[in-house]
Amino acid sequence: MVVHKVMYIFEYISITPSSSITDDIGRGMRGSPKLCHTSYEGTIRVMPNSMIDMACNNLAGEKLMKYTTPYNIQDQYLSTKVNMLKHISMAAVSSKYMLKVVELVGLSLASIVIDETIGLVKQYFWRNYVTELEVSNSDKCYNWLLQWISKHNQHLLHFSVTTVCRNTDSGHVTSKFDYEPSSGDHMFKYKGHTINVKRDRSSTLSNEYGSRPYETLHLSIWGRNRQVLNEILEEARLYAMSIMELGTTLMVPSYDVWHNFGEPRIPRSMSSVILDEGVIENILKDIRDFVNDQFWYLDRGIPYRRGYLLYGPPGCGKTSMIMALAGEIKYNLCVLSLNDSKMSDDQLIQLMGAVPTKSFVLLEDIDAMFANRDGKTVIEGSTKVTLSGLLNALDGVVSSEGRILFMTTNYVDRLDPALIRCGRVDYKQYIGTCSDHQLSQMFIRFRPEGTEDDNNRFIKDVRKYNKPVIPAHLQEFFLLHRHKELKYMFEHINDLWQNVQDIQLTE
Repeated sequence: MVVHKVMYIFEYISITPSSSITDDIGRGMRGSPKLCHTSYEGTIRVMPNSMIDMACNNLAGEKLMKYTTPYNIQDQYLSTKVNMLKHISMAAVSSKYMLKVVELVGLSLASIVIDETIGLVKQYFWRNYVTELEVSNSDKCYNWLLQWISKHNQHLLHFSVTTVCRNTDSGHVTSKFDYEPSSGDHMFKYKGHTINVKRDRSSTLSNEYGSRPYETLHLSIWGRNRQVLNEILEEARLYAMSIMELGTTLMVPSYDVWHNFGEPRIPRSMSSVILDEGVIENILKDIRDFVNDQFWYLDRGIPYRRGYLLYGPPGCGKTSMIMALAGEIKYNLCVLSLNDSKMSDDQLIQLMGAVPTKSFVLLEDIDAMFANRDGKTVIEGSTKVTLSGLLNALDGVVSSEGRILFMTTNYVDRLDPALIRCGRVDYKQYIGTCSDHQLSQMFIRFRPEGTEDDNNRFIKDVRKYNKPVIPAHLQEFFLLHRHKELKYMFEHINDLWQNVQDIQLTE
């Protein structure tokens, strides 16, 4: 009875507002004379009636002894909360709940063991019965494989697209869509084999050249059949080469590797570049001799590289001639600018050592790349490329074999002698203003309706002004008067020198 009374009091305390708790406790305790004597005067005073009564119910006695001295009702409330937490803890560790916990732990352990076992089995079969090829986007054949897969496998359903725009000869802009497998898993058939493809895009890869997205392409096939993957690589390479041969492919640096810039361009014909007699023919012959004499170089221990320097006033056809030469012998053109602020000596060396085969390397306006115009300090616009770094990249031990380098400049006298010494520059050619031969050939090309007398008159009228003629200006003159009569054109020969500044004629 006493125990139930005490439990009733504590239970009652836990739900009664603090303003009335003491009154209720006082009234309840008065009904328990066997245990104690109580008095209630705003606070509870509990006095045990006898030691025998207290010993009869030790639990109740211990709890009620807490009321032997006056204390604040807030302490009473906190004490009851502690007792409630004790009861909850005892319930949590009961045999029923412990059984549930043990069951859950057992299931978790069993699941972990099963997963690990399945993983080990898959890994064993993957390592011993699956052939896999991994290609990163820093490798040349990465783009070859993407192009080949998207072109020869029409059953792929997930693609990423690149829009390519180009100008036609008529001046209209056309566009086309280039598709390639998107990120994720793909599957296609090749000669009866099922090829699994996985394209991964991870976080950006940072190095001294900057940050770039890092991608990998995984090709896998069931069984130990490496030959099938080799055949896929070879077909992808041949397909990429066939596309490049359709025109002149421009390549630009992307961090420390070369990447295609746009679509292959229609090769420029040699007849469209009109230079002085024998200039372009002699350079073409020298290039062909170099290409055919590889073993001659190797037998004599000479680095198999060739360098050309084209110098002269701007607008005389230096770059146009290089484009025509690349189209004539079906070479790519790698355009390198040292004015890039992110370029460094190390990156330059990496690029010059990784020049693709059958490619020209073009360094345009090499004189403009020097900060003080004396050619003895760092490259203008860059804080990392130095003249010594450029020299090492051109003919250092890491420079690629079979490379053909073209450098152009408007001011050859501003170049450091070390840059154009033999071994770095093997062939120097001045490309200057129009000679009589060039005037005659350009008149025939742009005004084919003219007679021989008209041709001679044109040369005579131009020369009587005693002014040099830049090929680019002459071409613009013919374009301006293309719909005019010859008589009108002869009357306006002076238009050739409108808005033309003094011309540098260093030879």
